[in-house]
Amino acid sequence: MFKRMMLLAVITASTGTANAGLFDSNDFKCGREDAVKALSDYIKNDAAGLLQSDFITKGDFNYDKPVSVYQQMLNGMTVNVANVSTSGKGNYGLNCSATISVKIPQNTLDIVKKFPDYLSDITRGGGRINNDNVTWDVVKYSARLADNNKDIIFSEFSRSYISRAIYEMSVLSVNKEQIVHTYLQRELMKAQSAYAGADRELNATWKALPDSVRNSMKKEQLAWVNSKTSKCGKLSDATSETTNIQHRVDIYQCQTRMTDERISWLTGESD
Repeated sequence: MFKRMMLLAVITASTGTANAGLFDSNDFKCGREDAVKALSDYIKNDAAGLLQSDFITKGDFNYDKPVSVYQQMLNGMTVNVANVSTSGKGNYGLNCSATISVKIPQNTLDIVKKFPDYLSDITRGGGRINNDNVTWDVVKYSARLADNNKDIIFSEFSRSYISRAIYEMSVLSVNKEQIVHTYLQRELMKAQSAYAGADRELNATWKALPDSVRNSMKKEQLAWVNSKTSKCGKLSDATSETTNIQHRVDIYQCQTRMTDERISWLTGESD
């Protein structure tokens, strides 16, 4: 019963005093100017509600800024409604369909490009990206005028995930620095662990060589170590918290790659 009530939940969007009396209720259509604007507002209001709820529960994101910062980002986003059509009347008003598109904030685009796993969050429900917009086609809903012939009531809106996508775009945009830092911290830990494992294996391989071979290769091995440092960067920089975190990851990954290659060469497994 609760789900049904939620499905039929009514959110009204006032067209404002300026529009009052400009339209005849008998001419009400899904694509009428006030109905189109009201639908855009309805979707953004729904997204704002999801934002407020998740800010309280911390269900999906960690928030390190006031909710007003996230709300301001959401308020600045534009929901475009196009290709609106009316296909008769239903139990809850006119049967409507429309194409809805949202401009993706630049910070959100940057995150999606760097971390493609986030793409599904902003295109949920069949959204497609085109020209830095996410677009949903054939979005169906019901619309009718309230008794005051001014406010517009929506129900049976089948694409609530559009609101969720919008709210997530806004949070991703504001949290860009936090998201990138958290990701790089994980990458740094992985890179440190991988290098430590490769270094242990190299030392074990080196110690397993006959003494005569090690003695004859000391200069060559030292030259390789210096070459590795020259190409990859110093390990002291990789361990320093004053070094840019991305650079630290790059140093470890390069050092690991060259160490693996050296192990293969010493064991005769290289091509």
